[in-house]
Amino acid sequence: RLRDHCVGCARMKIAEVAPMYESVPPVRYGGTERVIAALCDGLVRRGHDVTLFGPATSTTAATLVPTVAEPLRARMTRAEMLDLAPQLHVEMLAGVYERAADFDVIHAHTDMATLPFAAETTSAPTLLTLHGRLDLDVARRELARFPQVPLVSISDHQRDAVRALDLNWLATVPNGLDLGAYLSEPRGSASCLNFVGRIHHEKRPDLAVEVARRTGFPLRVAAKVDPTDVAYFVEHIEPLFAANAVEFLGEVFEHEKPDLYAGAAATIFPSDWPEPFGLVMIESMAAGTPVIALRRGSVPEVLVDGVSGFICDDLEGMVEAVGRLREIDPDACRRQAQRFSADRMCERYLNVFETLVVPPSVEEYAAATQP
Repeated sequence: RLRDHCVGCARMKIAEVAPMYESVPPVRYGGTERVIAALCDGLVRRGHDVTLFGPATSTTAATLVPTVAEPLRARMTRAEMLDLAPQLHVEMLAGVYERAADFDVIHAHTDMATLPFAAETTSAPTLLTLHGRLDLDVARRELARFPQVPLVSISDHQRDAVRALDLNWLATVPNGLDLGAYLSEPRGSASCLNFVGRIHHEKRPDLAVEVARRTGFPLRVAAKVDPTDVAYFVEHIEPLFAANAVEFLGEVFEHEKPDLYAGAAATIFPSDWPEPFGLVMIESMAAGTPVIALRRGSVPEVLVDGVSGFICDDLEGMVEAVGRLREIDPDACRRQAQRFSADRMCERYLNVFETLVVPPSVEEYAAATQP
């Protein structure tokens, strides 16, 4: 088949394949889905023909092909998702690849389930963006089985756990978001500290509480509690919040976030695991609010120490950094955040797509255009 579009052409046919756990974009929590939403809308604005395979509840400028009536997290228990979600994603991907001839490139965000499909020769090449951690045995094992699949990482650090494997990395494309609402939000009274994200032992909300306690700042927590983390929250974190007068907001809607960030003196980001990216950091920076983070994972690739926040090695360093917040210029934070705009992400992905979409040879073109 002679492709309708090729490298350098103004328009490409792009399939964006989302996980089925959350809507695109999500109603509340869901980082990967927010990135996919920004990417789809940005590519459409550039004149590309984009098809999003995602839950029927998704809202997008692309052509939506529903893969499930409602997101899996809205209708399944955690145990059901562990049992059924992999199978459902395989079935969904089989349907996508039945339509491979409709696209110039298939861009999947469905992690390891995608690898067997992406390894097959089809009329459209696959690009797989890995959004999760790669320091797990299952990730190393599955990636090693399919070394030819074109991959994108969302940070350079994300690759560290699989450096020993000979994989087909095409690029690192940092996550991007539509940051307009954050950038335009006026700074508030900045009278508290924020912790935003998810209640999980790797995210270390307990460290955020301790930073607030030692510095005398009130702490607001806007975070999701997954079913698997309920016991951790009830047994360890909820009593800690109560003992330290923490304001626990639960999950917040997207439209509430700009004001939430802009009204804080700093966002505490004490993740103590190999964070693949960390959208919380760029949201906070876009609102002019510095981030105080542990030196883990992608943090040094997102934050500029002393400019958009402080990168610390331990709890004591984070406490000390709170005393240095006046050194940070909110406008400098906002400028740093714009490195992670949706526009920049789209341009980077288009560059990668074009390396995959091979134009026809002179002979193929001549044969295909003969009357």
